[in-house]
Amino acid sequence: MGTSKLTITHPEVSHASLDAYLSKRAPHRVKLRIAILQGVMEREPIDHLSRRRKMSRQGIYNLVYRINREGLHGLEDHHLGRPGKLTAKLADDLKETLTYSPMDQGYEQMRWDNPLVRRYLKERHGIEIGRAQLVNWLNLIGTPVKLARKKYERTHFKERDHLADSREDIRNRQRRRFIARAA
Repeated sequence: MGTSKLTITHPEVSHASLDAYLSKRAPHRVKLRIAILQGVMEREPIDHLSRRRKMSRQGIYNLVYRINREGLHGLEDHHLGRPGKLTAKLADDLKETLTYSPMDQGYEQMRWDNPLVRRYLKERHGIEIGRAQLVNWLNLIGTPVKLARKKYERTHFKERDHLADSREDIRNRQRRRFIARAA
């Protein structure tokens, strides 16, 4: 097989710029794209690149075309979906708020938990989100708060006492049978 005729023509893209971009914290798919571009710059055959990197040949051609058009900005994902509700301002506010006690914010609890943070977001910012989404947001902002686990209701005292009484009755019956057998 011969070398590829596919070339990168954008002046911003070079081995040094790709290495510098790679040293940043980037998602795995961006690192994969950089590895493919380095292969293209080294004139590796497209078949080898597509097999080794598990990307279609057309995907590689599209990537090189996008890089030639946009430069290093073409490495990033271009999502056209709905923008997220977590803005930078909201993230900063939430991170600062969670560093203080909930009692400082006017709540009766001593510690932040998932329902309380969701209630805070609804009351102060008008945002309703689910438990899992809140955990994702807290991971994104890097908050040191560890939220309490979901709590399950405990058995009521009367039911618990009834269960204890029934266990004691069973033990007494077993003792009487043992004594009757021994006699």
